[in-house]
Amino acid sequence: MTSSNDGKTNYHPVDHYEGYWMIFVLLFMVFMAIALVGQLFVLNWRVWLPGAEESMTTFDAVKTSVYTVISNVI
Repeated sequence: MTSSNDGKTNYHPVDHYEGYWMIFVLLFMVFMAIALVGQLFVLNWRVWLPGAEESMTTFDAVKTSVYTVISNVI
């Protein structure tokens, strides 16, 4: 029996990127919360996040650590 879609698939590459960005945003929010709590209590929070040790700003440190975790997960 042949399929009725004539070889067309329903896969859209955009779906893959939506999942990637959802993971990125979720991790970014969690890591930013960790960084802000560490900043409030004047702790060395950069050693808690992977890849954030060399960053100069909080935003860059959180972004770098999210990319590091995503590259290890995906």
